[in-house]
Amino acid sequence: MLRSACAVAVSLSLAPVSLIAQAADDAQAKVERIEVTGSRIKRTDIEGPSPVQSLNKEDIANMGFDNLQQLLERMPANGSGAFSTRGNSQDSTANGGASISLRGLGPDATLVLINGRRVGASAFAEGISNSFVDINNIPVSAIERIDILKDGASAIYGSDAIAGVVNIVLKKDIEGLEINLGYGDDSGTGYDETTASLVWGVKADKGSASVILDYFTNGTLSAEDMGRFGTANQSPYGGEDYRSSRGFPGYFYVNGVKTIDPDCPADSATASGSCLFDYGPYNLTIPTAERVGAIGQFDYMLGEDLTAFLELSVQHNTSEAGGAPTPLDEDAGLTVPGTHPDNPFGQDIDIGRYRTVDAGARRWDIESDTMRIVAGLRGVINDWDWEVSAQRGRSESTQTGDRSQGWVRTDYLQAEIDAGNYNPFGGTINSQDVIDRITTSLVRQG
Repeated sequence: MLRSACAVAVSLSLAPVSLIAQAADDAQAKVERIEVTGSRIKRTDIEGPSPVQSLNKEDIANMGFDNLQQLLERMPANGSGAFSTRGNSQDSTANGGASISLRGLGPDATLVLINGRRVGASAFAEGISNSFVDINNIPVSAIERIDILKDGASAIYGSDAIAGVVNIVLKKDIEGLEINLGYGDDSGTGYDETTASLVWGVKADKGSASVILDYFTNGTLSAEDMGRFGTANQSPYGGEDYRSSRGFPGYFYVNGVKTIDPDCPADSATASGSCLFDYGPYNLTIPTAERVGAIGQFDYMLGEDLTAFLELSVQHNTSEAGGAPTPLDEDAGLTVPGTHPDNPFGQDIDIGRYRTVDAGARRWDIESDTMRIVAGLRGVINDWDWEVSAQRGRSESTQTGDRSQGWVRTDYLQAEIDAGNYNPFGGTINSQDVIDRITTSLVRQG
């Protein structure tokens, strides 16, 4: 091996000077400017072994997904802790949003960048305190490439990049006009999706401009449309029975003894005295949603080595969240006087676990607006690249539920029980005027 190496060295040393000069010129001619978006330093990808997965626009188009939420849900790197509008429920604190969770460490440990820059967090946090970037605000039609760093990068970016980094690079330098329309439906369930996008761009000697408009909407796919997969009781199919002990009818405490409602169906009564309720069909497998967004990117050369740039994006999203009728348990402190006309026990009793099915399933309406603007200058001084920019971002969300959407106030309910108007026994469907007196409207803002 040593002799072979020496032979190569000698042969190179004897090469004509003109050939060496020509090889150097050829190598220099092949060198091109390389810029990696998302790093603090412009560099090539041969520095280290960091596992980076890239999806270009052709890959994204071949996958056939209409929004970023659907696309990233299929990525192996996206683990547990991720959520989306597919899972909107009345118990979530981030309804209407969608996240990515690399390596299952949670969305608050996964940094999401747009063109290498940080993005404002969602107005609603998941789990009350876990901030995340809502990827529903990034239309697929605007994406040039997605780079996923599947390793911790907290040393560079901070604690929100412990699980890794997802950098979304937007399309730019567009020339011409492109319009895309799409529609699909499932005749069996009636679920449908509609998409539309417009991509326009122009380039000139002094700069470029591009505008992307995107629209997405889908219908509702309820759990009851899912057949066997929509029920909480999977025991007939070899699974577990996950029905709730907050039943309709429920159970009570008579003289301190747990007592099941006499009208509880035999197939719902348990040995422990609970009356089970199948909440599954009331859930929304995919709630209705609508998203409208616009992105503009503009570059203008102020001089040979000085360029001004501007990025502007706005997004308006609406969606729905839902779940089973309001569940009540011992903590609600509800009682039924012995004088109640429907009380079968003839004495004061405490309500144990019960569900106001007659008030209807709970539903939320969610509306969110986001804005992002980046303005800056970039240039070159003596072969040194420099850039300075400022960014402004804002996210606003409102979640509302009105009196027709199943939201029950326990103090109103207790008052109607005391007056003998509301009957909590036997799985009774109470009259609409009584329901109107126990329900309320709710508003949550972020």
